[in-house]
Amino acid sequence: MLSHAIDTFVTIVRTGSLSAAAAEMNLTQTTISKRIKALEEELGMQLLERGKGIRQVKLTASGEEFSRIAERWSLLSREVNILSSQGPRLSLTIGSVDSLNVFVFPRLYRALHEEHPSLKMDIVTLHSYEMYDMIERRQLDLAFTLRERSMPNVNVEVFFSSPMVVLSLQSGRAGSGRKVRPQALSADHELFVPWGRQFDAWHDRWWDPLTPSRIKLDSGHLILSMLHHPRQWSIVPLWLAQAAASKGPFMYRELTDAAPPYTCYKLTHKQPTVSTGRSLEIVARHCTELFDGDAVKPYLGWDRGG
Repeated sequence: MLSHAIDTFVTIVRTGSLSAAAAEMNLTQTTISKRIKALEEELGMQLLERGKGIRQVKLTASGEEFSRIAERWSLLSREVNILSSQGPRLSLTIGSVDSLNVFVFPRLYRALHEEHPSLKMDIVTLHSYEMYDMIERRQLDLAFTLRERSMPNVNVEVFFSSPMVVLSLQSGRAGSGRKVRPQALSADHELFVPWGRQFDAWHDRWWDPLTPSRIKLDSGHLILSMLHHPRQWSIVPLWLAQAAASKGPFMYRELTDAAPPYTCYKLTHKQPTVSTGRSLEIVARHCTELFDGDAVKPYLGWDRGG
């Protein structure tokens, strides 16, 4: 009972209200209130301020002190649960955006599986905006996102960056490596992927975001299946363009007005469990094999249209 009550208290502090905690834990608000009251009686101290008109959680002085202890308790409890269910086996839940999971990280995942078969990996494809909350809630141990945010319990660091280029089908008029002016590219033939806030702002300076004939995609992988005419074009990271050109009839060109680089951020929790920390160390060692300086080595095992 005490363990459930402490987990409930931690969830209340993180979500900011009893109703939000009840929704996240799939419990009634009455159950949440009973758990907190039982915890306060067990500890002999009041943790939450109560009164008319108080909707958001307000901690007492004792609640502030106990919140730090409760967070550590929650970590230890999670460690015990992992140990009891899996034994000493290491595990890692990794989230990443689609383009990286398709073109970059299979090389990493394969190396981890081959050299550390006892490491249990759960790999999920997500949108950038989902990952911060999932790291905060410990639903992910490691994440790779295209958007930078600030959250109290999330470490954010630049993992790599890549210049952006124009990808299209090969034609007799131009070859890979030649530069192209943005104004020479018609918005009517664009396959648009919103790569991030800075990229989107730069993009809107050159092309009308309300162009009705533009195709908007949420996956870099879809670009390769959708490009079917030389007039079509898309702005993509260099590593994706290089992977495409090595496997199909594609070419890529630099822009005379460079777009903001594709930036990948690595997310981890500021207080990882001991087992998660060990798993992250293993991943960090393998990541050095994925990069050559600042250049990303793409995974070339995909098939166009598949």
